[in-house]
Amino acid sequence: MSSFCELCGQAVIDEKKAVLIDGIVFNVCRGCSKRGKPYTAPIPISKSKPTSSYMTGPRTTSNKTTKAMRKIEMTDNTILNPEFGKLIREARMKKGLTHEQLGAQMNVKANLLKKLETGALKPDELFAKKLQRFLGIQLYMSDQED
Repeated sequence: MSSFCELCGQAVIDEKKAVLIDGIVFNVCRGCSKRGKPYTAPIPISKSKPTSSYMTGPRTTSNKTTKAMRKIEMTDNTILNPEFGKLIREARMKKGLTHEQLGAQMNVKANLLKKLETGALKPDELFAKKLQRFLGIQLYMSDQED
């Protein structure tokens, strides 16, 4: 079975190399491996039960766990409004801002906002919350509102 480089698309004759480019892992040929940093997969930590007696008491949930649970809960109960691009554009224009001005206020690039408005890119939950806060709009709706 032949494999292909994920950057240039050529068939990989020798072995594939895993490299990290802009935070994304790619399997590439030897020539393209120079474009990123070598990547090795992290070793998973075993999740065995503690054997020490001091760990047997009741556990309290950490703040990180609580935040993760809330995020999962939001994902399960809400969906992104299909008209999110239109909502973003209307709210931005209502405030009288250009892409560049809003991007400067939010500390994001104007091209990102343009892609969101055209629907070429969907905002993740954290960025959607940031947009909602800056523009005063609601991008996520309950899945029962369909």
